Amino acid sequence: MQRVLVVECHAQVLSALADLVVEEPGLELSGIAGSAREAISLARHMQPDVVLIDVDELSWQAQRLDRLIGELLPSARIVRLTAVSDPQMECLESPTRTTSILKTAVPEFLRSISE
Repeated sequence: MQRVLVVECHAQVLSALADLVVEEPGLELSGIAGSAREAISLARHMQPDVVLIDVDELSWQAQRLDRLIGELLPSARIVRLTAVSDPQMECLESPTRTTSILKTAVPEFLRSISE
């Protein structure tokens, strides 16, 4: 069972992502965070296997959160959900073991978390 922490600043998107994780066999929702500060606290406390971060744009906050989570949970996988046109650029900027997902169908999205 993969324990997943979902990080998203928009409440409705956060709820929808959390629901997808809860409904997927093999995944367990370990927590939801609406801010970077909350994500760090939950990551430290819950020790998830996967951290799903919705990143709308390249920003220093996203890069910093990526780096801090990576340092805090070196064995966790960080999955960055994005709508930008070039997720490869985000991977190049990321200092951690990261998977970026570009607009994709739900089954592929869930498979990327479970892998």
